[in-house]
Amino acid sequence: MTPEEPSPEEEDEEVSFLHRLEMIKDLIEAPDEVIEALYDGYGKSMLYTAGGAAGAAAGIAVGGPVGGIVGGVVGKKTAGKFTSDDGPKYSENAPSAVGAYPHAYRVGNLLFVSGIGPRQPETNEIPGGPIRDADDNPLDYDIRAQTRAVIENIKTILEDAGSSLEKVVDCLSFLVDMDRDFAGYNEVYAEYFSEILCARTTVAVRALPTPIAVELKVIAKI
Repeated sequence: MTPEEPSPEEEDEEVSFLHRLEMIKDLIEAPDEVIEALYDGYGKSMLYTAGGAAGAAAGIAVGGPVGGIVGGVVGKKTAGKFTSDDGPKYSENAPSAVGAYPHAYRVGNLLFVSGIGPRQPETNEIPGGPIRDADDNPLDYDIRAQTRAVIENIKTILEDAGSSLEKVVDCLSFLVDMDRDFAGYNEVYAEYFSEILCARTTVAVRALPTPIAVELKVIAKI
């Protein structure tokens, strides 16, 4: 018995099947520079969608229950490759670190920002003045100016890493003089965070590594 010739519709379906498989292969094996260009051009949310689309295409191409499994694996792998950027993050627009640590560290969709003070990039000037001089004599200082500079530094780091103040979910604040400075710090903090309403903890510490009165560290979503 002679096998039946495939119909034009069946031939088109086979071509489409092979095309989808080739597309999936290209997505998964794309060079890093291609992924980076796509990320820069379209952003993370679009690429997550693309990853999901690749997974759906893989599932359709394979078909059946196995296709569902394949689709899920391919979708997660593709989206993960598109958006995976874990590791230390540095900002050229923020004050330099005073130790062996980055400005922030990304893990998945979370950004952990190191403790940041009010020092200014390049000059190391402290807005509002330092809390003591070179001989360790106490000086008058403006806690509001220091707090504002801290938050602006954090804002810069977050934005340079692809996040923002609006995405902060947790804040840990350090004050060297709780009695003197809490009210002023709290006032400026509210200007930035009264609508964000992330979790916050404020603690008193004996000193900070540089002659500053306040330091904040935050966790933000990407």
